[in-house]
Amino acid sequence: MERRKVLCRTLDYIDQHINENINLFTLSEVSGYSAVQLTRLFGDYVGTTPMRYISTMRVIRASRLVSDTDLRITDIAFACGFESLEVFERSFKRYFGASAAKFRGNAFAEPDPFYMSANIYYERLRKQVKIDNGASFNWGRTASEYAKYRNIYPVDFFENLNRMGVKDQKVLDIGTGTGILPMNMAKYGGEFIGADLSHEMIAKAKQLCSDIPNVRFVQADAHHLPFDNESFDAVTVLQCWVYFDKEILIPELLRIIRPDGHLYIMFMTWLPDEDEIIRKSFRLVRKYNPDWSGFMKRFDVSSFDYLKKSFSVVEVFRKDYRLQFTKESWCGRMTASRGIGATLNDDEIARFKNELMEMLDNDRLSILHEAVIVKLRKERL
Repeated sequence: MERRKVLCRTLDYIDQHINENINLFTLSEVSGYSAVQLTRLFGDYVGTTPMRYISTMRVIRASRLVSDTDLRITDIAFACGFESLEVFERSFKRYFGASAAKFRGNAFAEPDPFYMSANIYYERLRKQVKIDNGASFNWGRTASEYAKYRNIYPVDFFENLNRMGVKDQKVLDIGTGTGILPMNMAKYGGEFIGADLSHEMIAKAKQLCSDIPNVRFVQADAHHLPFDNESFDAVTVLQCWVYFDKEILIPELLRIIRPDGHLYIMFMTWLPDEDEIIRKSFRLVRKYNPDWSGFMKRFDVSSFDYLKKSFSVVEVFRKDYRLQFTKESWCGRMTASRGIGATLNDDEIARFKNELMEMLDNDRLSILHEAVIVKLRKERL
């Protein structure tokens, strides 16, 4: 059995028996792996040990009971599988920085589970993809401004995506962020699932799409997706293709896309070579973050030649747009980027915003972007 399936089976068992006495011997029997093999598997996919993962899941479950019920904290501790109140309090404080009693009635952010941990993902990304010269960044820090300022796509962009076949389909949107694509495509019909590694992004997406019945979201690493084989008609990727390790991602996409299903890769590319406002803004980003590699050029379909063995290009849509911004919305759009919001500290972000606002001459800005939609068909292997 492939390692991913072993892991999923083991995680399912933990979820179903989280309030029971689970030990490494039990998990070895469930998985069919030795304790050493299972610990190595968790390290590779989850980024921690099996028992540390269980402790994290128990704390998260307990935190919800502390917040949402009037149960005694002692009863919650034992109901969630902790062997003693002392172990529970120690584990709870490690994740929340506060006791369960202090947590009750106060607003604390829920920690990300180790499974699909953003920190692990970004560490791997820095090592393998070498974005920004290996500099640290975390998209989750941009979630609020991303939700407010990054839905910049014109209506006819999504109309063209619909025309190209994303209609009445079961679609997985990977790297969904705050759910921009499912939010805009749901009106055309079909079923949309948005997946993103960031807990903060998924929380925003759920909030923004709470009244859209045919959209749901999961926190998931696109390289190791928790879905069955051939379970989607199409996969969409809006703007974030560069962030994935293609050697791992492409086999995973081939696994979950149905025969003759499709992959849609999309960009809304800013063009500093052709737009003065973008060029000046980029210079300012590099003043604060010299390692930032956000410079982009017009799309070249030959850059997808490496996909030929797995997918064939069916259609390419390309169109230039003069997107309209105010000074505030352009500043927000630039801040909700990898080079600023995902990387800098709060003081640096504030100084960047002030300097950018002073640099912009007009309140109404028309800024050149190139929109691209590439439709690819899954090849039969």
